[in-house]
This record gives sequence, C-alpha cells and structure tokens, in this order.
Amino acid sequence: MTALKTYFVLALITLLVTGCATPLNVEQLQEFRPENRVVVLVNSTRYDTKLRVALAKKGFKVLKFASNQSVITEGNADEIARSYNEAAARYGITFYHFQVDRCLGNSSKLIDGVIELSDLKTNEVIMVIENGGWTGPCTFDTRDDVFDGLAKALSENWS
Repeated sequence: MTALKTYFVLALITLLVTGCATPLNVEQLQEFRPENRVVVLVNSTRYDTKLRVALAKKGFKVLKFASNQSVITEGNADEIARSYNEAAARYGITFYHFQVDRCLGNSSKLIDGVIELSDLKTNEVIMVIENGGWTGPCTFDTRDDVFDGLAKALSENWS
C-alpha cells in the first residue's frame, strides 16, 4: 500500500472512531439557590430512563410527573374559583438530543445532548448544558456516556 493510501485509511478510521460530538458547555443564565436536589423531567424522550439513572447517581431525586396534586381555590365575591395542578418540584429539566453518528460495533448512538434547567415557579430557563457522547458503550470508542457527563455537569453547577 502506498503512503498516500495508508494515510487516507488512517484518517478515515480516525474520523469514524472519533465522530464530531459537542464538547461540554455550561451556560448559567441566572443565579439560583436551590433548597434541594429534586427535579422533574418536563418532556419525554426515548432516553428518559438513562438520564433519570445518571441524575440519581449524582444525588438528584427525579420525579416522574410534573404534578401530583390538583388545587382548587374557592372564590369570594370578587374572585372566581380556580383550579390548577401544583408543581411537584421547583426545577424542571427539558432534554433535547441530536444524533451525530452510530457505533459500528453495536446499536449505541453518538448524540449531542442538551439539558435546559428551568424554574417551574417563574418559568425561566436558569441553565443550559450541552455535551456530546455515546448513549451506551461503543466498541471502538471509549468516550464517556453522554448522560453521565450531563448529570455530572449539572451536579457541579448546582448551587
């Protein structure tokens, strides 16, 4: 094999193995002082269980439902009675993911994962965390699990 062909093959293998996932990026949009480590997953994706487990390993209590109690207020002469669902946690996590690549050895996917941490009381986004990684072990790449990276970054930035 010529030197040029060898170089091309090595470059191709390197590209296939490493992929192009996003490095860890944390943007804290405002300061917050949480009383506890209780969060709720606001949206639903195919990776909820993996994200929930990764967060639990970092000390978070991840509730399954955003609300578990209905509140009905009685109206007086000037008010109308209201009904609403009381939030079960103060902070919510919205998770987005974008597939970047597939593992050649198994069904793992290389994704860019994004967590938005929101204050459910004020409806404001507090923090955005982005991280790229595998959804499970990949035969050819030993990069960290994307969910463990996101959970670790959230834990380290939890005031």
